Amino acid sequence: MFKSSFFLTLIVVLLLGCGRSQPDYKTASDRTANNRFSTPQQRRLTPYGRTIELPKVDQKPGTAVVLLVDTSGSMKAAVKDASGGKKPKHEIASAVIEQVVDTTDAYLQKHPVLHLEFGIFSFSSSVNECLKIDKFDRQKAQIGIDCVPPPNGGTAIGRALVAGFQALYSTGCVRKYLVCVTDGENTSGPDPQRIAQQLFDQTRGDVEIHFVAFDINSAKFSFLDDVNGFVAEAADGQQLSERLTEIYEKRILVEMPAEASDDK
Repeated sequence: MFKSSFFLTLIVVLLLGCGRSQPDYKTASDRTANNRFSTPQQRRLTPYGRTIELPKVDQKPGTAVVLLVDTSGSMKAAVKDASGGKKPKHEIASAVIEQVVDTTDAYLQKHPVLHLEFGIFSFSSSVNECLKIDKFDRQKAQIGIDCVPPPNGGTAIGRALVAGFQALYSTGCVRKYLVCVTDGENTSGPDPQRIAQQLFDQTRGDVEIHFVAFDINSAKFSFLDDVNGFVAEAADGQQLSERLTEIYEKRILVEMPAEASDDK
């Protein structure tokens, strides 16, 4: 009796065991191969999914420009300004941006038929809208520059790219440019290379991206080559002024007269 009960119990245990899932003995490399976002930087992108939401509005003739300004803690550091003295990088950047705004204003006064929309975002660990993108106005642009906060925190370039693209697409303008002044690599939020590639794929390279690597090696942003982007290096205030002026005068403003016939 005892033996028969023992064997009956053993058979039941074995049968139940056969129905259980087996332990996962996959190696680390096997698990990584099945995980599309296998590294920490890649996983940061997952909140956006496969598509980053962009506004859909009717297109119109015109040019839209978004300026992204780095306000991370490293922008407190001093470098040479245009006069040869030393100033904090964020003060130099603000002064140069004012020059760009003056140049834009002078150009549009000579070509009043042209339509330009302009916006400013600052970014550190998060992104801040300093000037809502709208038809260019010199006084409003100055208010936007004055609203750029002091340097603090990390560097969220990926988040800034998303905010910039969303602002550009809210305008409906045919020509779209994103200009970013930064002195550091991404330290907060999603990887900018992944974000830039995702936006490029979605928009088929519709936005021209310009980075100015301010007091940092431009090779850090070599990924821009693959996403209709360009990067210039500026070691000091004088070079920052020259690089931004080149971008506006030789890439953005110079292309605007072709739109005049569309506005007539």
